[in-house]
This record gives sequence, C-alpha cells and structure tokens, in this order.
Amino acid sequence: MVQMLGFNASFDLVHQDEQSHAVTFSAPNLNGLFTAKVVPGETAASSAVEMTAPIDAGEIAQQFVVKFYKDLGDQLMAQTAVQATSAQTTVMSTPTQQTEVVPPVPAANTAHDAPHDGQNTPAEPGNHRASKNTFMAMLTDSNPGKTSAMAVVALAVAAAFLIFGFVALGVHPPIALCIIFAVIAAVLCVVAYLKTQPGKEHGRLFTAIAAGATVIGLVLSLVGAAGGKQESQPSAAASPSSSASSSASSSSKESRCQSFSWPASGAAAKIPAPKATKAMDVYEFAASYSLTACDVTASDFEDYVNELRGKGFTVGLAKSSDTFTAENAAGDKVMVMHNPKEDTMSISIESKEDADQEAQRKAEEEAAKQAEEQKKAEEAQKKAEEERKRQEEEQKRIQEEEAKKQQEAQNQAQSGGVTPAVKEAMDSYESFMNKYCDFMEKYTADGAPTSMLTDYLKMMSEYSETTKKLDDMDQSTWTDADMQYYLEVMNRVNQRLASVS
Repeated sequence: MVQMLGFNASFDLVHQDEQSHAVTFSAPNLNGLFTAKVVPGETAASSAVEMTAPIDAGEIAQQFVVKFYKDLGDQLMAQTAVQATSAQTTVMSTPTQQTEVVPPVPAANTAHDAPHDGQNTPAEPGNHRASKNTFMAMLTDSNPGKTSAMAVVALAVAAAFLIFGFVALGVHPPIALCIIFAVIAAVLCVVAYLKTQPGKEHGRLFTAIAAGATVIGLVLSLVGAAGGKQESQPSAAASPSSSASSSASSSSKESRCQSFSWPASGAAAKIPAPKATKAMDVYEFAASYSLTACDVTASDFEDYVNELRGKGFTVGLAKSSDTFTAENAAGDKVMVMHNPKEDTMSISIESKEDADQEAQRKAEEEAAKQAEEQKKAEEAQKKAEEERKRQEEEQKRIQEEEAKKQQEAQNQAQSGGVTPAVKEAMDSYESFMNKYCDFMEKYTADGAPTSMLTDYLKMMSEYSETTKKLDDMDQSTWTDADMQYYLEVMNRVNQRLASVS
C-alpha cells in the first residue's frame, strides 16, 4: 500500500503506522482523510484491507475507494509477477534444429572446359585445384555472367541499415524497430548468398559486404536504443528509500509549509489551534476543516491531544502513539495524526452542526429553485393564454375583413359590377370636372374678370386634390368593369372640356 500510494497521482500519503499496519491518505479536492488497514484474512495465510472514508464525501469517496482497491490489486499483481520471474530458472537444451550443409567452393570454375555441344560431361581431374584460402573462397566467387540483383538489393538495404545505426545513436529509436530492420537485412543477405553459389550468378563479395554492414548497423542501433532507454528510466538512486529522495522530500515539505492563521469561525473554531506557526495542505469547507501542521514533535502531539480532551472530545475515543480520534457531545468528530519521520501533524474536524446547517441551506436552495421553476411555469402558462386570446382576436379580425369584402362584392354586384370605391372616386371626379367646366364658361363669358381670380385659384387647388386622390388608387386591382367605367367617365369629361375650349 505504501509503495502504491507513494507513486499514485490520485492519492497523497499522509501517515503510516507500521505497528497497526495502517496508512492514512487523502485525495485531491476531497474533504476528509481515508484510512486503510491490513487485517487477518479468512485463512492463516491470507490478509485483507479495510478502509474508512470521509462521512460527507458521498459517492465521490466511494469512487476513490474503488480506485484504491484497483490500484492496490495492480500493484500486488506486478510484485507477484516480478517475484515469480526472479524465482524461475530457465534451462536451455541443446539445439536440435536441422542445418543445411553447404557444398565446398571449387578452386576454379570448370565451365570453360565443358564441351560446346550442349552435353554435360564431367571435367577432367587435371583441370581442378584445391583452394588456397577457404575463407576467401567463401567470400568471393568466380561465377561468370551477370551480377545477382538480390546481392545488390541486400547491399543497398544493409547500407541503409548502417546509416540508420549512426542516426540511432542520437535519436534513440525503439529496440523492436532496430531488430525488425536487422532481420530484413539479414534475410536479404541469406537469399543473396544462396543466389551466388558456384555455378550461379555473380555478386558473392557484395553479399559479404552487406552482411558485415548489417552486423555493424545492428550493434550501433542497439547501442542507440539502449541509451535512450537509460535516459527515460529513473536511476536506482531515485528510489523512495534512498537518502537523495529523503532530501528532496524534505525540501519539498519545507517549500510547502507556509505561515497560516487559525480561523475564528466555522468548524475550526470548535477545536484549539495548534502551537505550530506553519502548515500545508489547508482545506476549509462549510462543515469541515483540515491541515497538516509542520515542525510538530511527539510532545507537541500529546499536548494537543490533551487540549482536545479538555474541550470535551472524549466520545468514542481511540488513541495510539501517533493517532487520535474522538467526538464531542454535539457529534463533532476530530482526527489527529502525527508523523514522527517528517515532524508533521494532520488535523481534521467535521462539524455536525455545520453539516446540518449546510444540508438545511441546500434544502432551502432546492425549495427556492422549485418555487422559481413553478413561477416560470405559471408565467409560461399565462403567456400561452395570452397567445391563445391573441389568435382568437386575429381570427375574429380576419372573419370581419372577409365579411367586409363579401359586402363590398355584393355592393359591386348591385352597382353593375363596378367596385364601389372606384365608382365613388370616378363620380366625384366627374362632378368636379363638370363644376370646373361651368366655372370656365362663366369666366370666359364675363371677360375674365379679376373678381373671379380668387375663385379660380380655389378651383385649381380642389382640382389638384381630386386628381391626386384618383392617381393614388391602385389600378392593378381594378376589375374589367372598373376599367370600363373609368374610360366612360374620362370620355365624358374630355367631351365636356372640349366644349368649353
């Protein structure tokens, strides 16, 4: 559990009690502390882990409990696998794989001594000599003809692998990639070697060079890959039990310890303030408060526990050399844990009264929210009612307009098919023009007296209004009867005007 908590990003180890086999830890952004304790299992050879979670954490605490057990199971499986691997002994047996026997390379090619009639006859013994250097004979050949394409391909791939090996020294590729590249190059070299056997294609020297480049490339790439792996892995000196880690942990604790002030209200006000002047991991909520005081000795721990007892925290009291838990008569729960290795003391208080008030406040907020939702629902219903009335009024207006149109159509039918509005406008226009013509006849007969000039100007103003009213009418909506009546009126007016002129 200690190893798992020490390297787990989801939990922070607060205290370890080796005597009771228990650890105390916290989770980020979660009020309260968790406790895990190793207890005997169902059999003598087994054990179990019991956990306690914060009271008010609810479902979030249950999720952290499930994650704790899962991570602990993964840690146990990993340790079991390592122990099982280290305990096994692998015995390698003598290889039984069949090997291919390669025929010896002849000292000289006898193809030139063969007859030219196409028949295969054995060459004479006097035409062969033993090779002076078997190793060089294996690397070279005297095959005539074209160079093997496979030997050229093997040489090109090996050269690329060699370049990859030099690059690997700086980029540190995965070991698996290096091995795959080497296997491809090696397979091409074997195929090229078989293609350049005596009596076949030329290119044995290319194959030998490719094989050498493959070996060198493999060595370089593996060195580069191993160097990258060493850089990514932490050194042995970085283990949790080393002195360097302890020094870094101490430095981290000193940087986290900051001056603080003990709250005068809330849950913290129900317990005495510690004598420490610095603390870390301070968490204050509506119904709880917790912190880890720095530079606290065992004597300071005992003194603080005695102060808590004096404040009435004696209900359900449980105390050990480094831990203290108890409640007071009001149901407030306090937990204190001392870490002698780091000289820190964790203090947490959960106020039942504040928790009840918080629950009541949430209930009131929920009631207010429901009242607000009900109000919104009533307003929505009111708006729907108003919209219904508006639609009814709109429907009524449409019906009235339709009735009016029907009445107008009826009037139009009674007036010979002419729209009443058009007939009224045209009759008014014709009446004015007759009046105008009567005035002009009198004006001309009297010799255009000045006394009639004022009447003439009034007549012109009335003429402008009458013609404007006629021009403003939308003739595109006129019926054929309307247009016919318009033409008749205009014809009569023009005839009358012609008689005046």
